[in-house]
Amino acid sequence: MAEIGTPQEYATYSDTVLYDVFYESGTMLGGRLIACARAAEARGDYEAEAGFREEMFTADRLRASVGATDRDEQVRVMIQFQTRRVELKPVLVRLKG
Repeated sequence: MAEIGTPQEYATYSDTVLYDVFYESGTMLGGRLIACARAAEARGDYEAEAGFREEMFTADRLRASVGATDRDEQVRVMIQFQTRRVELKPVLVRLKG
């Protein structure tokens, strides 16, 4: 599977599998955000660190607001999370560099 899925890809998933994949997409984004926060902290950029941590809390709240049976919203938010995680990959490399 590509780093960013498509609605068509997820259409065949059972409700349980879709929810698990959706939930874990939030976990994966959270991991990338924490890695960015720690890298920013190591560089002494406390403003960036706080921003990454706040984004993580916002993503957690968004994930919690999505209903367990709302397939369309799960897919929409999952793709949003995946897209953001991919966007953060070069940011993390730069912060660690």
